[in-house]
Amino acid sequence: MPAEASAAGSLQLVRYLGVLRRRKWTVVVVTILAFATALGFSKSETPTYDASSEVLLQNSSSPLTELLGTGSPFQPNITDEIQRLQSPSVAVIVRTQLGTAPPVSGSSIPGSDIMVISASSTSASEAARVVNAYAGAYIEQRQAAEVSSYLSAAKVVQGEINTLNGQIAALNSQAVGSPAAPKPQVAALSSQIGLLQEEATTLQTESSIGATGVQLLQPAIAPSSPSTPKTLRNGLLGLGGGLVLGIALAFLRESLDDTITSKDDLDRTQPGLPVLGIIPAMSGRTGGIKDLIADTRPHSAAAEAYRSLRTSVQFLTLDTLDRPIRILQVTSPRTFEGKTTTVANLAVTLAAAGQRVIVVDCDLRRPRQHDVFRLPNEVGLTSVLLGDAPMSDALQAVPEHKDLFLLSSGERSVNPAELLSGPRTREVFAVLERMADVVLVDCPPVLPVTDAVLISGRVDATFLVVSAGLTSAKDLARALEVLGQVDAPVSGFVLNAVTVNTEYRYRYQYPYSPAPAHLPGGEQT
Repeated sequence: MPAEASAAGSLQLVRYLGVLRRRKWTVVVVTILAFATALGFSKSETPTYDASSEVLLQNSSSPLTELLGTGSPFQPNITDEIQRLQSPSVAVIVRTQLGTAPPVSGSSIPGSDIMVISASSTSASEAARVVNAYAGAYIEQRQAAEVSSYLSAAKVVQGEINTLNGQIAALNSQAVGSPAAPKPQVAALSSQIGLLQEEATTLQTESSIGATGVQLLQPAIAPSSPSTPKTLRNGLLGLGGGLVLGIALAFLRESLDDTITSKDDLDRTQPGLPVLGIIPAMSGRTGGIKDLIADTRPHSAAAEAYRSLRTSVQFLTLDTLDRPIRILQVTSPRTFEGKTTTVANLAVTLAAAGQRVIVVDCDLRRPRQHDVFRLPNEVGLTSVLLGDAPMSDALQAVPEHKDLFLLSSGERSVNPAELLSGPRTREVFAVLERMADVVLVDCPPVLPVTDAVLISGRVDATFLVVSAGLTSAKDLARALEVLGQVDAPVSGFVLNAVTVNTEYRYRYQYPYSPAPAHLPGGEQT
């Protein structure tokens, strides 16, 4: 089970990579657009500069609390100090200095009693100036509060001194006329008064100095670069987001697109029929002799693919026990899917293997086989069907190809379907079957016209040519449905115009070259 799960996971990964390979331009374009959009947004955004300063909030005690000996040292509360920083009283001081009071923010450094004052502006120097103005106004406001606290404490001390002086005066009044004045009591009270006077002097001195429990650790300086926009960060985010979006869009398009692009697609959509051949895409095809890859470029990957198709056809013939396959119909769901080229190259490879092959061009609407083999088309199938010419005059030998013959379409017919559906067609095919080992019938596409359906009842096997990236699963299913309604002997598919990729690279890029001269018969390896 683990091995099966691993194999399934590998196949799934290969499938995902195949989707990304096929939709790579979707991923690339979306990623580039997202990256460019992020950069464009950053460039259009007005730069903003952030400046900040740090203020230390020191532990301190209220002078009045220390005087009375109650309470504990003051522990600074960052939240309360931030509210003080943003209070109207501080804003008034800042407005007096700057003429305006822009908003600022306060925060704390975790694990410390440091408050950070921050401000933003489109000007670097203005941001620093605002932060320093708020820091100075905050310290000034705290200093004023401390001075007020010292003065209040001094008043309390002075009240106690006045109370003690009253007690001394009362004692002195009682001592008049008495034999002995209470000197110890007066001395004690005088000593307390002296201590209080020293305390009052200290409070007055500290209030004049303006001591406070805050300290400016670092003033704000003008930043050298803007805090926003962060062009590099935005670009990277756009790049990453675009990549994710591009991949998602690629898989979405893949799920919505039913175009057949690989053998796996064929196996999934039509699992009951074999893929007899996989033909790679060919460049430089303009019609005529250039379509005969098996002849003009015999050592190419495409030529080797047609030879593989020939082998599949030969084995398919051997596997048929009830009746040998002699007449093969080749068609496609729609036009431009490569059926004509497939027929011509398969014929060349079969003839090269020593079989006598006749190609019949039953596409009476858009015939092309005579162009591929560069032969005339004045006399052909229509001439034989109408009785205007015997088979010997219509059948043409293909130059430079022993045992390869062409029965071209002949003159255009007004009613091709009626002509092909007549009994004369079966008679012509019977004659051709006796004259050749294999008869390849090039028929029109299944869906646009009924010609291929009519011919399917007169052949031994039918192959459907599917063009990778062009044929849709819907069209293929409909073509098979139409052929199935007349019990057409559909034997398999030929997957045409497959782009060479990782999945097929080994198959198509295996070195194929002529054998050395010393090998008998010049056989190829």
